[in-house]
Amino acid sequence: MKTTTTFSPKHLVMIITMTVFSFSSMTTAFFLMGIKAFPYFVGAALFYFIPYAIIIAEFTGVYKNHIGGLYQWLAGHLSEKIAFIAAFLWYCSYFIWMISLFMKIWIPSSILLFGKDFTKKTSSIPYFSTSVLIGLLSIFAVIITLFFVSKGFKGIASSLYLSGIMMTILIVASLGGNLLLWITNRSDILPNLTASFNGIQTDSQSGQSLVGQLSFLIFAITAFGGLDTIASLVDKTGKQKKQFPKLLIYSSFLVVICYFLGILLWSGGTDLNNLKANNTVHLGNLMYELMEHLGYACGHALSLSSTHSQILAQLFTRFTALTLLLSYISLLSTIFYLPIRTLVEGTPKHYWHPRLKHKNKHDMPIYALLIQGSLISLFILGIILGSQYVVFLYNQLTLMTNISRAIPYLLVALAYPSFKKKQLTDNPTSVLIQSTSRATVISGSVIISIALAIGFQLYQPLSKGNLLQSLTLLIGPLLFSLIAYLLYQRFHRRKELTENT
Repeated sequence: MKTTTTFSPKHLVMIITMTVFSFSSMTTAFFLMGIKAFPYFVGAALFYFIPYAIIIAEFTGVYKNHIGGLYQWLAGHLSEKIAFIAAFLWYCSYFIWMISLFMKIWIPSSILLFGKDFTKKTSSIPYFSTSVLIGLLSIFAVIITLFFVSKGFKGIASSLYLSGIMMTILIVASLGGNLLLWITNRSDILPNLTASFNGIQTDSQSGQSLVGQLSFLIFAITAFGGLDTIASLVDKTGKQKKQFPKLLIYSSFLVVICYFLGILLWSGGTDLNNLKANNTVHLGNLMYELMEHLGYACGHALSLSSTHSQILAQLFTRFTALTLLLSYISLLSTIFYLPIRTLVEGTPKHYWHPRLKHKNKHDMPIYALLIQGSLISLFILGIILGSQYVVFLYNQLTLMTNISRAIPYLLVALAYPSFKKKQLTDNPTSVLIQSTSRATVISGSVIISIALAIGFQLYQPLSKGNLLQSLTLLIGPLLFSLIAYLLYQRFHRRKELTENT
C-alpha cells in the first residue's frame, strides 16, 4: 500500500507556510497591539521560531524515514521516559484542542451559509438549545472526520493542499485590498499608522504595565506553532524527503514575512481607534468584521455604488468563512491522525495493546482512531449535557494545555545539542549547523524564549489576583506528566513480566 504523497517543492512550501501561518493570529495581533506587536513578533521570530525551525529541520533530515516524530527525536538524545512523557503531553494538548475546534467549526459554517454567526443565537427548535445543537453537530463532525481520515493519508494531503491554496488567496486578497487602500487613501495612512502605534497605552494608570504586556510574548510564540506537527509528515513526502529540511527553513521565513506584511498593511489601511470603538467587534468575529470592512472600503476605492460595495463586502466575508472552514477541516484531519500516530505507532511495540497498532487496508490505525473519536464525542456530550461544573472542568482543562503544549518544544530544544554532537560525529557533511557551540546557542535561545513565555503566562492571571488560573496552568502539565509516568511504568512492568515468562 502506497502511503507517501508526491508534492512539488513549491506545493510543499505552500502547505507548510499556510499550515503554520494563522490568519486569525495576525488579525488578533493587529487588534490587540497594533504596530506594537512588531517587537514581540521580531523577538519570537529571531529567538524562537527561526532557531526552532532549524532544530526541527535537522531532526527531520536525520529521522526522515521514522514515524515517531517528537518521540523519536527525544528518545535517542534524552531518555525513553522523557520522550514518552513529552509525547503524551503533546498529544493531550492536541486532544483538548480538537474538542474546541470541533465546536468552533460551526461559526465559519454559519457565516458562510447565512452571512452571520448564529451559534450565539437562541435556538427556535423545541427541547434543543443552541449549545445542544452545536454539540450534536460537532459529534457528527467527529464521525465524518473519523470516516475521512480512515480512508488514508491521501485525503489528508489533499485537504492540506486545498486549504493552503485557499489561505494563500485569502492572504493575497487581504494584503492586496489593504494595499489598494494605501494607494487610494494616502491621506489616511499616517493617521491610521499613528492610531495603530498608540493603540496600547503602557502607563500605570491604564492598568497595562510593561511586564503585563510581555505576556503577549506567549501569543507571539503560539502564533508560530504547528511546525512540529507538519514536520511529522516528513516520511509521507515521497521524493521530497531529502529536501524537506530546506523547504521547512524557506517556509519559516515566508511565515514571518506574512505576519509582518499583514500587520503593517492592516495598520495603514484600517483605523484601529474606530475598530475598537465598535462594540460589536470582538476576538470571535474579528476576522470577518475586518474583511467585511475591507471589502466595503475597496468597493468605495474602486468607485462602486454602495449596493455593489456591500456585495463585495459580503463576498470578502463569506470567502473568509469558506477559507477558515476548509482550514479547520484540514487542521482537524491532520491533528486527528498525526498526534495519535506518534503516540501509538511511533512508540515501542510493548507500549500498547497490539490492536491499537492494527491498520486497515488504507494503512491507518483504525482502532486507535475509533477510540480517540469516541472519547472526543463523549467529552463534547459531557459539555453540552453536563452541569456548570462539567463546563468549568473543560475550561480548566483548556487552560491546562497552554503550558503542556510548550514543554515538549522546550525538551526538543534541550535535546538538540546532544543530537548535534552525535550528528557531527556520524555524518558531518550533511548538516545545517556546523558546530556544537552554535547548536548550544540555538538551543539556549529557544529554551529561554519558551521559559520566559511560560513565566509571563503564569504571571498574567496572578497579577490580576486569579490564583486558581495560575494554579491550573501549573497543575495541567503536572497532571498529564503523572498520567504519562504511570503509563510508562505500567508498560515496562508488563514488558518485564513478558520477558520473565
